[in-house]
Amino acid sequence: MSFNLVIRPFEDRDYPALAEVLKTAWPDEAHSEASLREHDDHAPQIKWGRFVAEVEGQVVGVGDYTQFEGMYHPQKFGVWVTVKPAFRSQGIGKALYRQVLSALKPHHPISILSSTREDQPQALAWLQKLGFAEKMRYWESRLNVRRFDFSPWAGRIEAVEAAGFELKSLKELEADKEHRQKLYDLWLEARLDVPRPEEMSEVSFEDYCKWVFESRYYLPEGHFVAIDKSTGQYVALSTLWKTDGDYLQTGLTGTRRAYRRKGLALALKLKAIHFAQAYGTKEIRTGNETGNRAMLAINEALGFVKQPAWIDYVLTLQETSSPS
Repeated sequence: MSFNLVIRPFEDRDYPALAEVLKTAWPDEAHSEASLREHDDHAPQIKWGRFVAEVEGQVVGVGDYTQFEGMYHPQKFGVWVTVKPAFRSQGIGKALYRQVLSALKPHHPISILSSTREDQPQALAWLQKLGFAEKMRYWESRLNVRRFDFSPWAGRIEAVEAAGFELKSLKELEADKEHRQKLYDLWLEARLDVPRPEEMSEVSFEDYCKWVFESRYYLPEGHFVAIDKSTGQYVALSTLWKTDGDYLQTGLTGTRRAYRRKGLALALKLKAIHFAQAYGTKEIRTGNETGNRAMLAINEALGFVKQPAWIDYVLTLQETSSPS
């Protein structure tokens, strides 16, 4: 190494530089100081830390470790190392990784999750060399909102409504004092069917409300639910979130098991596309595990275009123990 490399703990003043590292590494994604600060607002039990790599005073890389509120285990962690492309293959990533592992050691980790995209051969090779094994793949798919043609889907929303369902945005439902609890109850059931690389953990109503309703990216006009008019129960949802880019991000699309095969998910996604066109966004992005054929089939039919797959890898350090 012919340059002066400094690895140091992340500081509050580093947020703009961190956003720049991520934007340089992943130029087709939106990263901002605001989104990073919100992401770092973890639940109290979450152990996390971050280090930056400086070359001649410039932040050129970052290494993180964290845990997951929705997949929480006290000894399971996620680790990511990102280096600006111009500074790769010079040992910076390895130095950050060593520092992160050293910081993790007192927490006695039993496994580490990391991820990269299949069009990043160097990162894939590095993770495999370190002993990480592939756990899960998922596609990001993108829809050109401005070119979307609704004519092949004429009558689909109306048919669902005629079958006894109301399709409403959360903005329209805000007058109902129970709308947050009803949404949470629906989300609890819908999330059971979401593929994930680690075992699901409980999420309290209070934490869920913080994630959703206190987020700067919450878009109540773009969160849609299907309501069974006979019971008032929320039975399906599809959500759109603001980003710092020129696209909207799909959150969860799901249906209670007793209400499947009624066209609810498709109708809600059509409502979301209607909204996105009126909102003036360029694109909707969504992510689906590669084996989730039910959701992939809907997105493919609507014209979402798959991007290179993201791959989750897990490094097993010890035999798994039960969460405490």
